[in-house]
Amino acid sequence: MIAGTGKEGEPVGQVDSLLPLFLGRMAQVLALALLVPLAAALLWGEDALPFFLPALCAAAGGTLLARLAAMGEGGRRQMRVVESALAMVGVWPFLALFSMQPFLLAHVLSSPAAAFFESMSALTTTGLSCLSYPEVTVRSVVLWHSLLCWVGGGVFVIVLVAILPNVSGCFGLTLTARQSLSFSPVWNRMVASVRQGLSVYAALTAVSSVLYFLAGLMPLAAVTRAMVTVSSGGSADYALFAAHANGALELAGGITMLFAGMNLLLCWRAWHSRRFALLWRDMELRLYVFGILASGFLLSAVLFFHDRLALFDSLRYGFFHAVSFLTTTGYVAAPLADWSPFARLYLLLLAFVGGCIGAAGGGLKLMRVAVLVRLALAEVRRTLHPHMVVSIKMDGLAVAPKIAQRILTFFYLFVAVFFASSLVLSLSGLPLMRAMAVAAGCLTSTGAAASLFAPVGFSWAPGWMQLFASVVMVLGRVEIFSFLILLDQGVRYFRRHW
Repeated sequence: MIAGTGKEGEPVGQVDSLLPLFLGRMAQVLALALLVPLAAALLWGEDALPFFLPALCAAAGGTLLARLAAMGEGGRRQMRVVESALAMVGVWPFLALFSMQPFLLAHVLSSPAAAFFESMSALTTTGLSCLSYPEVTVRSVVLWHSLLCWVGGGVFVIVLVAILPNVSGCFGLTLTARQSLSFSPVWNRMVASVRQGLSVYAALTAVSSVLYFLAGLMPLAAVTRAMVTVSSGGSADYALFAAHANGALELAGGITMLFAGMNLLLCWRAWHSRRFALLWRDMELRLYVFGILASGFLLSAVLFFHDRLALFDSLRYGFFHAVSFLTTTGYVAAPLADWSPFARLYLLLLAFVGGCIGAAGGGLKLMRVAVLVRLALAEVRRTLHPHMVVSIKMDGLAVAPKIAQRILTFFYLFVAVFFASSLVLSLSGLPLMRAMAVAAGCLTSTGAAASLFAPVGFSWAPGWMQLFASVVMVLGRVEIFSFLILLDQGVRYFRRHW
């Protein structure tokens, strides 16, 4: 916002908003990321222009916004709630407008709607695609897609630790109070928290690259696969694993997904203090480990007794897909459409639950689900004993009524958006279960959910459906409340001016 009256002692003409600074820095990061496929294209003898022009545009736009913010005192000011909501909602389409350009300029996609969808899917780490990557011969474009997933996961970490707590309170990391993690929307403190989260994010990527390399992938393939896995990008194309017929590759992916689904800042604190017992003291992490073990054994039993798979294959696929869907990564190592209805619906349920708060994945998150379960049990006790005072505790700390109310509201909105999205997507002619699976995949950032009932690519989808799915992806990433805040402000604005 440009201050024109010198409000609160600020010089006239200064910028008192962190929004241009945030968007400008994100555009500059994207410009730097575009240099990687640009260099690869030059090295491989491919056309570098599809990456040079977007990099130039992103760098110019980012520098302009950053300088606009530098005109004022944005570095010492806080983000207001509405401004934070605008940053959370706006950063995804803002970056997608730049990152979609290589797909169009390289002629791998001809429709702007499809290119925008492809870019938005990568940035939100959803994993749905209009492309069949084994058929894409432009290697630099494949590299760009993997890098875009990684950048998108990093952007979500930034939003998660720096902006989300300011918008929706308990929807950030404030439930993990025992970890002594405090967050503030002041820019300098934002940078410190972001640095911690991204340090763990980068370290996991490096370790994952080594694991994939040891599992048999070439160095470049190992790095690109690691970037997609750590970011929870995933893919519904089971040929990415099945084509190698390598159990070690699935093991490397499973280990990476297991650690990437944990609370990144909790991992940083445990590593920084060398007190790894902090990890196991966290209730959500214990639920996470128990959920993976229980789901893995349950799916393995169904595959062994019902689908008649061999014991080793049942355990292998059961645990791999339990980790994949609970973390909302969405990697697929088998044709899920051939599995029993119980197994497929259970995987869809895991995608709704999601992993830990503080990870790059989507879904409701285990901590919130645990609070919802305890709220239900508390209501049962109050019904049986009307005068009983029931306190809901997590990690030994009482959950404030305000936080409990917000979690209930978030759950209601999540379910409402899911059914509304399914209804709209069914207008494209999709069968009921496929429409619901696509809606779930977009909302939880688990694109593989769309392949549970039939192999689904999005190249056939009409432009309006691709754009609508992109909106649902953003809703899932900003956890709905940010969008509602902006919608409320827009309605108020029009009421005042019309």
